[in-house]
Amino acid sequence: MVSATPARILLCADEPSLVDDLRLLLEKAGHCVQGQPLSQPEPEDLATYHLVLVDGSRARSEALQLCRRLRGRLAETFLPIIFTTREQAPENRLTALESGADAFLLQPFTAAELLAQVQALLRLKAVHDRLADKSAEIVRVNKRLQQAYQQIDHELELARRIQQSFLPQSLPEVPRASFAVHYQPCGRVGGDFYDVFRLDENHIGLYVADAMGHGVPASLLTIFLKKGIRAKEIFGQQYRLVPPSEVLQRLNRDLIDQELSENPFITMIYGLFNWREGKLQFARAGHPHPLHLPANGDPEVWQVNGSLLGVFETEFAIQTRQLQPGDKVLFYTDGTDTASFDDHPPGFASLQACALRHRALPIHDLVERLSWDLFRQAKQPDDFTLLGLEMR
Repeated sequence: MVSATPARILLCADEPSLVDDLRLLLEKAGHCVQGQPLSQPEPEDLATYHLVLVDGSRARSEALQLCRRLRGRLAETFLPIIFTTREQAPENRLTALESGADAFLLQPFTAAELLAQVQALLRLKAVHDRLADKSAEIVRVNKRLQQAYQQIDHELELARRIQQSFLPQSLPEVPRASFAVHYQPCGRVGGDFYDVFRLDENHIGLYVADAMGHGVPASLLTIFLKKGIRAKEIFGQQYRLVPPSEVLQRLNRDLIDQELSENPFITMIYGLFNWREGKLQFARAGHPHPLHLPANGDPEVWQVNGSLLGVFETEFAIQTRQLQPGDKVLFYTDGTDTASFDDHPPGFASLQACALRHRALPIHDLVERLSWDLFRQAKQPDDFTLLGLEMR
């Protein structure tokens, strides 16, 4: 019977007549046979063979040593070894298998028996080689994935640094007001964004924005927001502070003009604060309403209408509030929806209860305490930003 898959077989024996008989038998079955004495070093290209046939009839010790040497060289490579001998001692089979042989044939054996054993081991080797190839491919794929993940990680870190560079490194310090902020993206980069900046000797501009979602797409929108806000117009030696409603209207139009394939769904609140007079003007675009903590009296939610940015042309209402000494205002993103405090329902109810509990704290301490208490027990599934303003 001729094999459908010719194999390279290394025949190691010291008895010339046996070598000739086995070579003839194996070549007739379609295999390619190379014979050599037991004392001769094994070929350098050992891994290219499919099977080794070792005869220990004349030099049993050398044959066993060859088996052990082959196994040591092959390491993880599977190369089947058939050990044959004429010696009838019962321990020969065990010794041969312990030395590295995969099969043991006691002479005399029939041609059919030898060829059947050869074919069985060649099938095992074919299965092993296919699995080894698949394993090697998995290793290569994993390596490529690791390289891709490293590249993504590098790009995310770069995106994080870029986004951080657009955030204010410090908040303005003015005699009659203080600002504090807690910013916590749920990932490397986030969709929340804020800024507090001087416009002139009396006015501070401030905003908190939230691009729906988080990650790189949302972070790209925050960069667009940063560059798209026009809070001040300069005409030669004069300037004009743009009202909050107009700031949002222009930004909304810019977003619509981009004709993005998907609506960005950005919420934002923009304020213009005169710190000398304590007057705060603000407009809102689908953003959570600010929470006012007066020095005396109950907390109040400042509600004002306003649609999401980037969806359709619209106008934004403006509201003006007068702050008194000791008053505080909290601007925040919808990351507070999962916030929990004591036995209060998650979200705004917890925020309001926690703010009421700690309202006497200075604004810096209040913002940090709120951030700690609200998310101490709740997992943060979204970006969270809390910006506080206090009139001193």
